[in-house]
Amino acid sequence: MPPSAPAPLVLEVARIGLAVCAADPLIRLVAEPAHVPFLAEVAGEDCTTVILGPASGRPASRARGRTLFETGSVWRLEEVGGNHLFTFRSPLFGKDPYLTVEFDQEYSSGRGETLVGGPILSEEELHPFVYPFDEVVFLARLSRGRGVLVHGCGLALAGRGLLFLGTSGAGKSTTARLWKERGGVTVLSDDRIVIRADGSGYRIFGTPWHGEAGWETPGSAPLQAVYILEQAPRNRITDISPSAAVAQMMVRAFPAMWDQQGLEFAVRFLADLAERVPVKRLRFLPDGSAVDCVLAASGEATGDNKEIEQGERR
Repeated sequence: MPPSAPAPLVLEVARIGLAVCAADPLIRLVAEPAHVPFLAEVAGEDCTTVILGPASGRPASRARGRTLFETGSVWRLEEVGGNHLFTFRSPLFGKDPYLTVEFDQEYSSGRGETLVGGPILSEEELHPFVYPFDEVVFLARLSRGRGVLVHGCGLALAGRGLLFLGTSGAGKSTTARLWKERGGVTVLSDDRIVIRADGSGYRIFGTPWHGEAGWETPGSAPLQAVYILEQAPRNRITDISPSAAVAQMMVRAFPAMWDQQGLEFAVRFLADLAERVPVKRLRFLPDGSAVDCVLAASGEATGDNKEIEQGERR
């Protein structure tokens, strides 16, 4: 009697699932440590299913599809016969892709192959949630009207969510560390946060794609305020107009650049958010006084040109 197919490995982020099944029943599915807290026992209603198997040799020659997005070296997205084909490459594994996955138009199901001995399949173990594959799939799903992935540190504090957005080097991991040192805070992630609509408001969700500090949790919290991070000689919080806030947030977001519909959704989503949630600029010192500054500002009414300043390094 042939062995039964192994159960899928289900990754759930922001109430969206990615279930990976091994095409070969002898292959064992394994999650990386950062993904383990995000594993679900069963697939939820909103879940993509992907079947992955070992490549049977050199990929067959075929006509290339229309390139929708190209990172230059890491991955490419093509439109092939109405479907979406992702290819992932690394110089470490030669010129052929180490992973290819073809999805339907809505990214609801896919099938792919991976090289034996590559970064995903080795010694009969399949590690499917390897960057950037898992993040790219969730990004594509979010772009279909589900939410926006942003470059930021998210905190859950006394039942409310605070979101600190920043480009690389702006101080997201530093911010996570400062708040963690204060205590009473759950760091949802120090690098990638998902924002989704939640009733009349918004909710932020942790992701497994952490930053330098290595914090991640599958928790979530209703979003109370957004802060645009900028390191400075003193702490200062300044209000931002909704129109300026949208531009600042888009710079720190990860919209589906290949999808015009997805880009338009992201802009609308963040525009609506900026009208409902306070978005402020936080110029801060990288020490505990920055936490004091934010706590002092929390709950205060928003007013035009209002500033809160604390501390100055001399």
